[in-house]
Amino acid sequence: MRKPTRAREVGRGERVLPGAWRLRLPLELPGVPHVNAWALQAGDGIVLVDTGMHQRGAMRDLERALDRTGHRVEDVRLIVITHGHIDHCGQAPPIAARAGCEVWIHPKFTDLVDRKRTIAERLEIARASGVPEDRLRRWADEHEESNGIAGTLRSDRDLLPGVELHTDLGGWQVVETPGHTPSHVCLHQPDHRLLISGDHLLGRVSLYFDVGLSPDPVGEFLHSLDVVDALDARLALAGHARPFTDVAGHVNANRDLVADRLDAVRAALAGGPRTAYEVAREISGEDYTREMASWMLTLTHAWLIHLEARGEAVKAPPEGEDPAEHWTRTG
Repeated sequence: MRKPTRAREVGRGERVLPGAWRLRLPLELPGVPHVNAWALQAGDGIVLVDTGMHQRGAMRDLERALDRTGHRVEDVRLIVITHGHIDHCGQAPPIAARAGCEVWIHPKFTDLVDRKRTIAERLEIARASGVPEDRLRRWADEHEESNGIAGTLRSDRDLLPGVELHTDLGGWQVVETPGHTPSHVCLHQPDHRLLISGDHLLGRVSLYFDVGLSPDPVGEFLHSLDVVDALDARLALAGHARPFTDVAGHVNANRDLVADRLDAVRAALAGGPRTAYEVAREISGEDYTREMASWMLTLTHAWLIHLEARGEAVKAPPEGEDPAEHWTRTG
């Protein structure tokens, strides 16, 4: 018997506090059903923080979410992007064109755009990680070349510390929080102790790091946790899930998860040389599914790179006919 088809989600909008609305936009990504954009009242218009991804029905979902808050796309006076991932910035070009407004984003977003890997390049990375050839062929058959961005993403102003966003809630300060990706920033409103946290802090503790764009993304993330902790924010408006108040608790939970995962990698390497693929399978357990394999492998690379930066692991290049790199624990 055929299972009933799940109805596609649509855009939703709700007020979080006077002058700020959550726009819940659906995503067609495995394990990530939606992303939040935030509408902040600014005079007769709004500042839109993040935009959702370019996919079928994306503009219609945004229109519907804005309509629920009493706004239209034409009310957007400025688009601000927390970081250069497609689910947060993919719709920026058409929204900016329609609203006639600027887009502000951290200058390092170009690192991700310029280094967007092709399917062939991603396969080579996976092959060097020890992923079996049959799994590589199946993955390649299931994926298409697409960057999830409508048109060309531009930055009209670099979103750096010292830049301030002006809204009816007051001024928002830019706080650099690399780790998840080099271009990541949070927005802090000190008078109301508000934090727009993007993907740095989420409603549930979930980690991802762009590997290859900086020497040690996990180390950067841990430092960014310290920076955000010092802000003493009391309400976080995150990139996914509902707003939450226990900001310090979420910071500590992320620290604990990083420590736990690093300990798991250390234990996996204690048995002798391992490929990244072998480590990923061992430490991920049931989470290493067909849909999440790429995510788990990327995370494992980040853990290994961090241990390498700490002098606790070393990588050996492929030998002979074996195309895979092997990692060994040191000390």
